[in-house]
Amino acid sequence: MLEVFEKIGSVAVPVAVGMYAMLYLGLAQVYVVFGITPEQAGLDQATIFGRLIGTLIELFLVALPGVGLLIALGWLLNLATRGSVGRLVHRLREQPWIAATVGALISVVAYWAYFGTLWELSGGTRLVAVALVAVFGLLVPFRLMRRHNTGRAGMKVLTGALFGIGLGLILVAQMVHGAADIAANGNGNALLQTVGFQNQWATVGDGDGKPLNKDNPDELFLLLGEKEGAYVLYDCGKQETFRRSIEGTTLGRIEFDPDFSDPETGEVKACGYALEAQDSGTGEQ
Repeated sequence: MLEVFEKIGSVAVPVAVGMYAMLYLGLAQVYVVFGITPEQAGLDQATIFGRLIGTLIELFLVALPGVGLLIALGWLLNLATRGSVGRLVHRLREQPWIAATVGALISVVAYWAYFGTLWELSGGTRLVAVALVAVFGLLVPFRLMRRHNTGRAGMKVLTGALFGIGLGLILVAQMVHGAADIAANGNGNALLQTVGFQNQWATVGDGDGKPLNKDNPDELFLLLGEKEGAYVLYDCGKQETFRRSIEGTTLGRIEFDPDFSDPETGEVKACGYALEAQDSGTGEQ
């Protein structure tokens, strides 16, 4: 059992490194949706590092029980068969082509996500591209690496890194989708909160407390951050990002991850519809 956890630990590190690299790029793409960079929103390298490490810790806590459950099931199965399953797995691991095939299948997750998100290939085209990479770019080299102990260790690290990159690319696609959702209607997703994106909204006024939008004084603006004495705000109704001096700006009601869906139907509409409904309701009174 201890040997199993040691093997898992040797793979977990490259997986975490690959995921961190992709999540870092993904967080940058999230702010690109709003026309800025993380640095322009006041996020320095240390802040980004801390948020993403917290994300990896959460993912680790979620994955650990699942991995432990698989190990326990394998142990019970091996116990029930009086060691037959363990001996079979050991013999399979010693077969170079089988080990290389398993490594290639795990690694190809990265290219499946890569061709689907960055190259935007789909259907049969993506399947053919992934198959070519798996056979000629991974399977044969992995088989050659199995000849030496150093090659086996390198294959393990490379497999873990590619698997982490693949998972990271899948998460990046979800992050960008969530950011686009916020830009369109204000509603984000749980993944963005996990990576530290603050879906924080507030009513905004000038230095005298007068609302920026006099027609809708309760309009909420997305507070993307602050940098060099200025707030970076996103106007969802106008679909634009702008800066305002902190000294000349007052923040009123502040909400984290507000619900912009219709309370009656649950339908999510474009930004501003909730304020229109509120104004009409006030007018009826």
